[in-house]
Amino acid sequence: MSTAVASTPLRLRPVDDVPESFRRRKRGLIYVRVSMSRADMISPELQVGHAESLAKAEDIDIIFDLGESGREFEERKIEEIKQMARDKRFDVLILWIWSRFGRNLRESLQLLDALMDYGIEVRAAKEDFDGKTTIGRFAIAQMLNIAELESNQKAVAWRDTFERRRNKGLPHSNRGRFGYYRCESCPKWEFGKKLETCPKCRAGILNVDPVTGPVLAQMYRDYAAGISVRKIVVGLNRSGIRTFVGKPFTSGDLHSVLDSGFGLGFVRYLIPELSHKVVTRADGSTKRKRVKQQRDITAFLYYGGAHAAVIDDVVECERLWDAYTRRRMSQSGAHFSTNKARYSLSAHLKCSGCGGRMQTALRNKKYRRPLVGGLPNPLDVTFRCANHIDSKSCPYNGVYISLAVAEKRFLEWLDHEAQMDEATSEKVSARMAKLKSQSSENDELREKIEAVEARLSGVRTRDKLTDAVLNELISEESARRNRAEIEAHKRSLLREHTDLQGKIKKVPKAVTRPDRDRLLTARRIYGEADQADRRELVSRLIREIRVYKGKDMPNKIEVYPLWVAPPPEIASGVAA
Repeated sequence: MSTAVASTPLRLRPVDDVPESFRRRKRGLIYVRVSMSRADMISPELQVGHAESLAKAEDIDIIFDLGESGREFEERKIEEIKQMARDKRFDVLILWIWSRFGRNLRESLQLLDALMDYGIEVRAAKEDFDGKTTIGRFAIAQMLNIAELESNQKAVAWRDTFERRRNKGLPHSNRGRFGYYRCESCPKWEFGKKLETCPKCRAGILNVDPVTGPVLAQMYRDYAAGISVRKIVVGLNRSGIRTFVGKPFTSGDLHSVLDSGFGLGFVRYLIPELSHKVVTRADGSTKRKRVKQQRDITAFLYYGGAHAAVIDDVVECERLWDAYTRRRMSQSGAHFSTNKARYSLSAHLKCSGCGGRMQTALRNKKYRRPLVGGLPNPLDVTFRCANHIDSKSCPYNGVYISLAVAEKRFLEWLDHEAQMDEATSEKVSARMAKLKSQSSENDELREKIEAVEARLSGVRTRDKLTDAVLNELISEESARRNRAEIEAHKRSLLREHTDLQGKIKKVPKAVTRPDRDRLLTARRIYGEADQADRRELVSRLIREIRVYKGKDMPNKIEVYPLWVAPPPEIASGVAA
């Protein structure tokens, strides 16, 4: 009886038709995620070192990606990695351990499936399971499940911490407050540095500052008495009063201080139901996403604090708080403030006196005209110099223009551009050529930035001090000396990177001037569009619009389109 022998397989694909991915080495993307960014942070180097070892053993060419902290995938550039996978820019995603991939089991597995659908292999350097096998997939799910458990435990621990602080009458965070200080022996607070405390104030209860405390009390009294926010802010800045971080007061800073209620003896906590919102994805699935937008005082619960109020009379504190909240809530039916532009020329109008932005104000409700497209009538909207309103620092004492006048003058400019003769058009083309030569300088700066970033990446990848210390190859003292040299080199490169970024911002962006037909089309669209669409159209044409003093006159504004050089900068405190 003969035994069947398996025949040699036949190769049906011609040798010349082998896919390109079979002819080259695999390309790997190292995904690094850290929990905190510090000057002496070694976690990225540790992760990269193990990932490099795996790549070297598997003969994989690597590229780098330094992720960011956060539980949600969108916050850690995962969408960018998925797009790179769609574009076939890498073949293997290398992690340090599976908990670095994500701490939400469901979304982690969904992302893993998506990457595998694109043909991407996912590996973990220290927990290397083959995700293509059943056992490997089970092991990966268990590791992700454990990571999610740890993350949820930390979230519960933080909630318990906040609950304990609330029960003790302490605020949500331990930062300083305007009108308060810790004690005489505590070091002074510095921006960007950790707040150090001494044994005397370990309980975290702030004391009323003898200088700024009475100022804070007067701020509440003035606001409750109906004094305008502008007058309060101007008075603070003229008196040399600064915010807790040392900046001049603005109307936003004023509301930020008063909204907290801290000066009247309250601590506030966000209502849990308002901290997240449900977002529906394109595929119909949903997820909870943290709300980061500004919130009004109705989004918080106010509790009695353990600290002393800036006013000793409890009854007066309650009266002032009631008066403050009543006036504050009457200012807007929905939100107290918004940073989103609403009108066609918002963010483009600049004061010719100081070069500062211009903010809007509305006519008194009693005299307002009917709404247009759900927004106030352009005749009722006035743009004012923000520096003059906040601190009276504009040498022109502020300039004003209504939205209606600004749009009328802008349309006159647009009509003039559309009717430009050939001789003038040639002059514009010459200026465009000059701008394009400056644009080449921009490209040179970008190349220098890329070179600096490559050197920074090299510094990070060469830093193997963590592994060396763990393996007892060098002493900790030697590691500290080497780290000091590496950090000095890194700081030097970062300074150079910052300088180059500053220079590249000063190089104007050059665009091609639209032809006559396009400008006429823009003019027609502007007349029919709403404010949002007008704003989008203006942003594609205009670099800046400077507003000058005087009433409605032909030279009230000066328009700087994107195809001409930007206007000269205005020195601080010097009129144009």
